[in-house]
Amino acid sequence: MPFSATLFRTLRKRTGLTQAEFGKRVGLTGGAISLYEKGNAPPSDKLASIARELGVTVDELLVGETFSQEPIQTLAGSAKSARPNIAELYTQVPFLSIRAQAGLPQIDYNDGVMNWVEETYPVFLPLVPINEKHLVIEIQGDSMEPEIKSGAVVLGQAITKDDIKYESGGVYAIIYGNNRFVVKRIKTNDLMTTGSLILWSDNEKYGQIVVPASELHCMWKITHKVNEHVR
Repeated sequence: MPFSATLFRTLRKRTGLTQAEFGKRVGLTGGAISLYEKGNAPPSDKLASIARELGVTVDELLVGETFSQEPIQTLAGSAKSARPNIAELYTQVPFLSIRAQAGLPQIDYNDGVMNWVEETYPVFLPLVPINEKHLVIEIQGDSMEPEIKSGAVVLGQAITKDDIKYESGGVYAIIYGNNRFVVKRIKTNDLMTTGSLILWSDNEKYGQIVVPASELHCMWKITHKVNEHVR
């Protein structure tokens, strides 16, 4: 499982230590801590020391593990004595895995609210209010590389059917036609002029898809990468 840079940054700030101060405690420079918090490099050889200094386990710093449910203990004067409750930092969001994408049911998708999805995925995005309109999506194939790699996990927010005609300039997950599911880019939205929507692949060898307005079922705008495999 990959190192969670966002979680590391949040927990480090909870200690009250600067990047330089925290780095000194685990045998690193403040610059190295900054790189880790930006997700530019994984601290593989220092992960155990970092987890110990934060008062968590190594597994709790890795996305997708089972997080501690131990209650927070408040002890005045010692930030180190209060064990973070990692579970409270995560929200379980409906997860549309590659397997689930292959067997979408014939239903009314109700503007992207996926109440029938059984799987969930833990999302740590403290600055983003998660609601029933959000969906975590597993990416299959390389049609959106280099921006989004195959196997990446992304967060999408549902677009209402009335607003689909206004969406452009981003990456979207779309169900259309006979329940076909794709993740593509919308460069310009011509639904109100031509009655069709052009979906583009970032990987040039895959070209584009033209979808009539009548075949569009629902759409999510991809807003964040939750997890991405390193190659």
